[in-house]
Amino acid sequence: MHSLTFSVNNWEHRYSLQQAITHNQQFTGNKLTISGTLRGQAFLNNIETDIELSFLKTETIPEYPVNGSAEYILGELSPINNRLLADIKVDKHVFEELRKNLMEYADIEGIHIMLVLGIDYSKNQWQDDDRLPIIQLDYAMKGDA
Repeated sequence: MHSLTFSVNNWEHRYSLQQAITHNQQFTGNKLTISGTLRGQAFLNNIETDIELSFLKTETIPEYPVNGSAEYILGELSPINNRLLADIKVDKHVFEELRKNLMEYADIEGIHIMLVLGIDYSKNQWQDDDRLPIIQLDYAMKGDA
């Protein structure tokens, strides 16, 4: 497993009326997107890489696929236009907890929200076209020292 760490630069909570109208899809219309930049990551050849994670709220608990080590694959990072993007489905309780934490801590001076992604990838360095399965996602609030 490789770990990728970044500070949240930006986040956005968006409600899409179009998605709500087409409610026959799995999504409820709620989406939370966070973005940042991966810096100094040997795994990414030390190339600054923008990253964007979109959390999609579902009414039921999503069924996550399992890898060969019986770890849940939460989503996949896909390389698109020199950025890494992922959609991660989460149930409404997980979604609301994440949204609440971001809203509570994002605007406090000196607090940074840090994300650590665990990537299931056997190679030592990422190959540009490979999709990266996310098997761990942790976030924490970090204060200035």
